[in-house]
Amino acid sequence: MQLKPNIHVDVQQHTVAFKWPDKDLFITHQQLREICPCGFCKAKRLRHQADVDAHTVQVTAMFDQGYGAQICFSDGHDQGIFPWVFLKNLDL
Repeated sequence: MQLKPNIHVDVQQHTVAFKWPDKDLFITHQQLREICPCGFCKAKRLRHQADVDAHTVQVTAMFDQGYGAQICFSDGHDQGIFPWVFLKNLDL
């Protein structure tokens, strides 16, 4: 089973496409920022303390970490590593 997808970042449409042999995921930069799986963001969501203006955020860089992608955002946040399994299991 292939876990690492093919990835296409569309900076004009503010979307990212993750493509596996058996599934395609199209997600906006905003959605990615809102679901960041890092501990800091998870804690903020649990406390209902969203301090991010996700409507204006953009993906600025993406780095392969083997089991997932470290995604960097225009608001300076770069701590989240999005595991391939996490992304593939999203139901948006």
